[in-house]
Amino acid sequence: MSRILIYGVAPLPFENTRKNYGPGIRTWQFARALAEAGHEVRVTAVVLDEAYVAPPVALETVDGVRIERIPKTLFVDPGHYRSQVAEFSPEAVLGATVYGSYALTVAQPEVPFWADQFGHVMAEAQAKSALDGHDAVVPFFWQLLEPVLCRADRISVVSERQKWAAIGELGAVGRLTFRTIGYDFTAVVPCALQPETGRGPAPPAHRRAGIDEIFRVLWSGSYNTWSDVRTLVTGLERAMERNARIEFVSTGGEVPGHDESTYRALVERAAQSRFAERFDLRGWLVADELPAIVAGSDLGILTEKPIYEGMLGSKNRIVQWMSTGLAVAYNRIGDLGELLEQRRLGLTFAVGDADGLADRLCWAAEHPEELARMAERARSHALEHLTFSATTLAVVAWAANPVFAPDAGFKPASRFRGAVAF
Repeated sequence: MSRILIYGVAPLPFENTRKNYGPGIRTWQFARALAEAGHEVRVTAVVLDEAYVAPPVALETVDGVRIERIPKTLFVDPGHYRSQVAEFSPEAVLGATVYGSYALTVAQPEVPFWADQFGHVMAEAQAKSALDGHDAVVPFFWQLLEPVLCRADRISVVSERQKWAAIGELGAVGRLTFRTIGYDFTAVVPCALQPETGRGPAPPAHRRAGIDEIFRVLWSGSYNTWSDVRTLVTGLERAMERNARIEFVSTGGEVPGHDESTYRALVERAAQSRFAERFDLRGWLVADELPAIVAGSDLGILTEKPIYEGMLGSKNRIVQWMSTGLAVAYNRIGDLGELLEQRRLGLTFAVGDADGLADRLCWAAEHPEELARMAERARSHALEHLTFSATTLAVVAWAANPVFAPDAGFKPASRFRGAVAF
């Protein structure tokens, strides 16, 4: 077994915080799976301060994983990394999300390096630039990603579609050469359901609401650059007009420093709606409050813009809803939308199609037994295929014998630049 040092993001999913982002779940997905496979694992996690109600524990051990939570300044400090190496002597390092991967690249590890791309970084940059109305953020994200592409020995992504995009990026920086032909740089590590967090299992989510009961539609989590609140509110309004039982509850909100306008747009649209009293916007809640809200809901909903971010990425909350038995309505986009539609694991509609969304909502409210059966199929699929252990087989196998890529010591593609003679 190997000693593995992981750089990732906190809060981790077992923490009772005000906000719990996907990068923390992703970090724990790798850490816990590797520890359960018998590896000695340490996590260094950068703290997202705005997520915490109280200051986080700086150092603790959970499920056999030693966790150190540090501020942003230390996270990208090579001196701090070297002190960890001196103490722990890792045989391999792993960056969870591009932020952990970038921090390790700055540290210049001398051991094999697995770099995770939790979603397509440049597609996320494009979505952010559209929100900003300018492209200043695009080179910033490329400056995070390019050194990772040049140094990583293996790269994980969240979808099959993103895998091919990542191979294109590797070609763009110059790593598809005679040395690496036949070498598989990439591995698909899908979003995974959270294991029990120590706060007790969530009660069954699908309530099988009767025809005289309220039918609650849930959005839980951030409203990010990719969120389509126009289609969300319009679809809800058209469904509410047809069915007086449908109500909407939202837990979650803005992403400080990244997207603070999308949630504000939702609040404004909901307030101006003729059904405003049926929009229950609760904002960010501490983690302990969420299971009861999920259990009291009948359908989880997510709407996205028709952009590359969704086509290439995935959505963590969909997997979490599936695992609790909460039925899902999701637009047909990316691997996950395709999975839900092809295997009848959720209700799907075209991206931006408010009428299609309204039709799905009304059908769901009127067919509780069929909806419950769909939710149970989704839950069974998640419990078999989307656990931490099921999604990390490639990582665990690599960790047992971590090796450098065939082009170890690769220099960036700048060596190819210059005049080309034809």
